[in-house]
Amino acid sequence: MVGWVFKLFLAFFGLVLMLGMLVFLMLYIVWAGLRWLLTGQKPQVAVVWQRYREMRSGRAWRPAGQAQSMSDDVVDVEVREVKPTDGPVKLLK
Repeated sequence: MVGWVFKLFLAFFGLVLMLGMLVFLMLYIVWAGLRWLLTGQKPQVAVVWQRYREMRSGRAWRPAGQAQSMSDDVVDVEVREVKPTDGPVKLLK
């Protein structure tokens, strides 16, 4: 008698958990859609999915804004020698 009551309880608990997660997912979809329409920001799930698809297609991921600034130009830099000091270095005055 106790076995089937326990199974019934677990089935009911699983159904409530599944329905709760479904309601939460539907509320999130509505919230993300409204936020997307009002602010213009894509939902985080869409951004992550887009990055995943780009990585799978072979295109390298680059942060936004750096894709156009990267070039193959060589930049010369000035070299200067750093001499060791005897005492501790005082960084802040």
